[in-house]
Amino acid sequence: MRLITEKTLLLALIVLTSCATVPPARHSAREFTFPADTFAFANETVFAYRDGQQVADHREPGRRYSRHCFVMAAGAVQFWKFARFEPGTAPVDDRELARRIRRVAGRGTWLPELPAEQRVVFPGYANLREFSAAKGALLRENLGAAWTTYIQPRRYWMTFGPTDRHQVRLNAELQEWLAAGQPVVLWLYNFPHMDINHAVVVFATERVGDKFVYTAYDPNFTDRPRRVEYDPVARSFAYEKTFYFPGGKCRARTTFRGLIR
Repeated sequence: MRLITEKTLLLALIVLTSCATVPPARHSAREFTFPADTFAFANETVFAYRDGQQVADHREPGRRYSRHCFVMAAGAVQFWKFARFEPGTAPVDDRELARRIRRVAGRGTWLPELPAEQRVVFPGYANLREFSAAKGALLRENLGAAWTTYIQPRRYWMTFGPTDRHQVRLNAELQEWLAAGQPVVLWLYNFPHMDINHAVVVFATERVGDKFVYTAYDPNFTDRPRRVEYDPVARSFAYEKTFYFPGGKCRARTTFRGLIR
């Protein structure tokens, strides 16, 4: 009985990790763009930083919208795939808006995008940036809980590589998905030296010299996109310097690509 149970669990794990993703397909909607498809508010870091280094925290105490970078990165893709904005129609009340936000956030980011007639409608707003500028508090309350950033099976992949070979495959995979017009949630981290553990949305790419340069929406910022680079010689990714990261090499994985990936 024990052997059967172990085999069953192993089979379930294989199915969940290998079959719960959807291959890229050319989308029928518009391209993911900045700032239209991003939030007007930012994820706030738990600690205070300057030039990539933690410093004394002199920020005013109070409730902060922190630990939500993965929630916001997934949310941007979810709204791009499953929501439709209709600026020329009358808006609905906050209770109904909250229900619609939860409908969008409740769909897996790995699922195919919905056709226009099946999307969740948000009347009175032109795009996610405009909607989140007007209804930021409502979005923050209904997008998802902060604990999901840490307490979920996807995070356990951190301790397994990735190897240089994995990073080579990942770069090829990103090129394939972006060529199909599909934005990708990318997990950037270093382990065990945790100077970065963050999620961004990669939505464009170009070749600059020998390197692949990816344009990314970083939920910690609202002003402009950021840059993720892949060096095929070093077979490694790097992220630009930010207020919370000193810049440089980091590990990369796609995430929200399946039930536990």
